Formats: sequence, C-alpha cells, structure tokens
Amino acid sequence: MNDPLRKYPSKIMLVGEYGVVVGGSALTIPFHHFYAAVRRMDDIPPGKEAEAARSARYLADLYTYIRELPEGSFHAKPDHSLFSRDLDRYWLDMNIPTGYGLGSSGAVSAAVYDLFSPAARMLDLPRQRADLATIESFFHGRSSGVDALTCHAMTSLHFPEDGTIQRVDLDPSALPGEYRLFLLDSGEKFDTGPLVKKFLANMEDQRFARSIREDYLLINRKLIESLLGLREADPAMLVRLVSDYQLNHMREMIPERMIDAWIEGLVTNEYYFKLNGSGGGFMLGIAHPAARETLEEKWKEYLIWIG
Repeated sequence: MNDPLRKYPSKIMLVGEYGVVVGGSALTIPFHHFYAAVRRMDDIPPGKEAEAARSARYLADLYTYIRELPEGSFHAKPDHSLFSRDLDRYWLDMNIPTGYGLGSSGAVSAAVYDLFSPAARMLDLPRQRADLATIESFFHGRSSGVDALTCHAMTSLHFPEDGTIQRVDLDPSALPGEYRLFLLDSGEKFDTGPLVKKFLANMEDQRFARSIREDYLLINRKLIESLLGLREADPAMLVRLVSDYQLNHMREMIPERMIDAWIEGLVTNEYYFKLNGSGGGFMLGIAHPAARETLEEKWKEYLIWIG
C-alpha cells in the first residue's frame, strides 16, 4: 500500500465532555494511535474493498448534505464542483472505532474540509471550528466542532469559556505527579446523538442545570488549569471529583459493565475513570504510577496507555 495523502488522528477530550455543549471549557489532544487516512481509489489493498466502498457511500451522502445547506453556512465555502468531480477519487482508510468517543466523525469531517474547502487552512481556529461543526452535524444532528477541529489541527487545544481557542503544548506522558493516562475498552459502543439529546433534556431541569454550571464546569476548569501547569493542584484528585460527579449525575452515559470498576477506582484510589466523549466505548482513566503493572495484568489488551 502506498503512503496516504494525509492522516487525521483521532482525538481525546481530556476535559470538557458535555460541559462544552453548554459553554464550558475543554482540553483536547490528538491521539495518533487511531486515525483516518485519505487514500486514492487506485490504492485499495486486498481485503479493504468493502471498506473503500462503504467510505465512498458516506462521502457521497455527505456531499449531498453539504450541497443542500443554505448559502452562507461556511466561512470557507466548499467547492461543490471540486467535491462532485473528485468524490470518486478518494476513500478513507480508518481504524478509529465508531461509538467509542475518539472522534471518528470528527476525523472524517476534517478530511472532507481539507479536500473540498481549499480556503480552509487560511482561516483562524474559531472560524475553522464553526465550519467543521457544520460538516460534523451531518453525523450527530448537532456538533460543537471541538472534536473535528482537534483532528484537523493535529495539536492539543484549549477551549476556554470565553470562546477563544488556544494551541497548547501538552505532553500527556509527563503529567504532574507522574500520573499516567489510559483508555480502557468497555466493549460497548454508544451513539453520540441520543446521549447529547438526553443531556440537553436534563438541562431543562433547573437543579440539574445549576449543578452543571456551578459545580461541574468549575471542576473541569480547575482540572484544565492543573494539567496545563496553571494551578498547583493534584490532577488525579480533580479527576476523582469529575469521576464521582459523572457517576452520580451522568450514570446513563457509563456502560453498566463499567460501574463496578468505576467504583473500585474511587475506593482504592489506584485509578479514576471519567467519560471519554459522550459515553460508552473507551473510558478515560488516570492511574497512580505504582498501579501501572497491576492494571496491565488486570485489563491486558483492553488497556491502552496514552503517551
């Protein structure tokens, strides 16, 4: 197989899931372990024919969706004639699992944006985010653009509550306290759209909405500051607060088979879980350095260290 024309990494939202939907801050990193690679149709290896055909179908559907959007929907207007002419030239060779919180739709959106919106790279990050959110809405009905922008920018991004976007230098393998981040495969995929719809419905309850805005967003902001070295605070203890909050207020987003392990972490303090994206799929964890070998033995191939 030839080298891909371009590879778009998956993303991990270290902090901000659901909070970002209501204007909270977020911190994301690209995760190159999984990716979507743009390839030409004359570069399909044996055994990949069905994947290439499936890719061609959803790219065609995405083209139809974008073409029918109202005039002025984009800052970098898609070149519809280019899109139509070259649609059959490319396919996406992707190993990002869908429904796992890793931004599979964001990586596709980023690739389409680069392929068929020639002016995209000349825009600032906020306008790119808006365009990418418009493209990604094809998959979920509503998108913040955070996932797709992270896949597109291929760098760690901080999304403060003031609406700005900052590129940040963050090494996930060098956290304060030598803690290690990891993903654990729950074995159960969730669909983002219904989960976000459920959360927004919950936000209509005044007590829930007040708790999100006054408690959850505050914890998230402090955790981001800790991870970026802007606050002298133990990041693991702040993840513990997020973990406890999500267990008590967002339990329906956690696969039932993960509940015991989630609680065990809170009890033993060897590790803590939080959601990775909307829910289901991979759980994002932070582990005490002394627990690494124990967790590797316990979870084996279901565990992926980050960084």
